[in-house]
Amino acid sequence: MRYVFQFVKYQACGNDFILKDEMEGPTTSDTDRGKLSRILCQRRFSVGADGILFIESARDVDCSMRLFEPDGKEADMCGNGIRCVASYLMDRQGKSDVDILTQDGVKHVARVGMQYRVEMGTVRIHRRDLEQYLSDQGDASDILLDLSVQVGNNSMRGSLVNTGEPHLVFMSENIETENIRYVGEAINEDRIRFPRGVNVNYVQVIGPHSIKIRTYERGVYDETMACGTGATASAAVCLLRRQVQHGPVTVITKGGDILVEIDKNYGARMAGPAQAVFEGRLTIDI
Repeated sequence: MRYVFQFVKYQACGNDFILKDEMEGPTTSDTDRGKLSRILCQRRFSVGADGILFIESARDVDCSMRLFEPDGKEADMCGNGIRCVASYLMDRQGKSDVDILTQDGVKHVARVGMQYRVEMGTVRIHRRDLEQYLSDQGDASDILLDLSVQVGNNSMRGSLVNTGEPHLVFMSENIETENIRYVGEAINEDRIRFPRGVNVNYVQVIGPHSIKIRTYERGVYDETMACGTGATASAAVCLLRRQVQHGPVTVITKGGDILVEIDKNYGARMAGPAQAVFEGRLTIDI
């Protein structure tokens, strides 16, 4: 099938996306969305991106957001991607806040100065909220803050939480020395224990309200410049482990800073920039 593909390229802290507006007119089938994402997300061979954001009309909200990643599969949620969609909608509709339907429910996004603040919902920390991502029953703990993970010949201890996406968080004294691609690939190859794959984060505590992170994303199968759900998960884990203090936490990523706030009930807010890079049009046969 031939598609004339009109799109806008966005980035949020270096996490980049192709945005396809399908709020009016026909929508692309999910099968073709997967095929398009595998082709168009390839860097150096096509547009290049960490995923394609398809936005559609939906009842009682401003739009729905569907993210298809470079492996052709759909993600549950994307913190940086939703800021890009919010920026796009607000610019075109003249609004300062929007409600966006995701696979993880409706998220409210407000523009605050040059930032976009997302109500991420409750950070899910209990085993019952993680069962679809973790088949292992060897650890009886309800909150998985000290999960044993085998990577090659090494046994590592990590924390598993769900912030709309499943995130495995490892603490490090120096994240720059970590081989995150090797660790991320090894963990995502274990589909017996992690049947749907899992995002992997390394976190370094800088101060009582500041951390640095690196994230390997499932679906992209590589390290990305930033990850909004990963920033939220990393801040939540550090708070649970009492390695940061209550209050706003600045999460430093390779592509910029993301501000995360976790309340006493583990409701999360995440704020950061989003920017249109260019508009494009292409014809593609799939």
